[in-house]
Amino acid sequence: MKRLPPAWFLFLFAPLTVEYVSGSSPNLNPILLLANLLLYGIGTLLIRELRVRWSKGWLSVFVLAAAYMVAEEGLMLNTLFDPHNNTTGRALGVNWVWTAGMLEAHSLFSIFMPILLAEAIYDQHANASWIKPRTCWILLAAFLANVFGLGHLIAPLNRPGAIYYLLELAFIALCLALARFAPTPRSATATPERSPIRLYVTTLAGIAVTMLISFAAPTLAIPAAAKIAVMLLFYLAFLGLLRRNGTFRAGLNPLSKFAVASGMISFWIILSPLASIAKHNLGPASFGALTVFLLFRMLQRLKANLPVPTATGPQAV
Repeated sequence: MKRLPPAWFLFLFAPLTVEYVSGSSPNLNPILLLANLLLYGIGTLLIRELRVRWSKGWLSVFVLAAAYMVAEEGLMLNTLFDPHNNTTGRALGVNWVWTAGMLEAHSLFSIFMPILLAEAIYDQHANASWIKPRTCWILLAAFLANVFGLGHLIAPLNRPGAIYYLLELAFIALCLALARFAPTPRSATATPERSPIRLYVTTLAGIAVTMLISFAAPTLAIPAAAKIAVMLLFYLAFLGLLRRNGTFRAGLNPLSKFAVASGMISFWIILSPLASIAKHNLGPASFGALTVFLLFRMLQRLKANLPVPTATGPQAV
């Protein structure tokens, strides 16, 4: 894994969990694979690059993830405004309950988790830029071509009026400004490290509860506003769990980063056989098995590169 440059790793890995293990894309359709790489791969790279160049923390990443969600689900795929699908809580032409769910899924799995995992694997370069300024502009052009070109071929129908495009672009611009001027993270402080096993278990349990609530809330017989409130409450509670576990702390060791990221990924790996059954396709389970293998290999390499403890007391004889 170390032989692959970190930018390439993030570019290739970003779509794996959120699209293929989850079953959203159950097979390797070449056109959809290209769209997913240009979308998730470039999106995560650019967001991480902005955070590094601006010397910001994870707060800026989550703010930019909201902009990414609007770019994908609004500008590209139009699911936020589609009048025929996912219309629970629809008002003013927007599918609000779906929008809340997409905010959770994309911020956690499309953006945060891949970046955290990549920075665990490439810990020595976690605070460095991974792409050159010129490459950033090329990637941005490819991202926009994907959103406004290929996206409109994939989802050409039921597009909203021009005012919605202007509002989406204004929202994205606002997110960029908020992320740019977000507080700079404080320097790392000496705090006790939590066990990676504990981090893995608590993260897996937390994300499982959060996502199951997200799945169930839209079906509850309660007002749409209450559904959104419940979903966002558990989403914020999970972020609070991550914060309490020290995930957002500067200087977190790579094994702890890996434990949190793999805990999140494991939720979809566990569900991948069910996704295969539901879609009558072996794809999700196969991608889940591939991800297990990749995580195992990453963990082996990560442990091999950790410093070996040295004895400080008298040597046994």
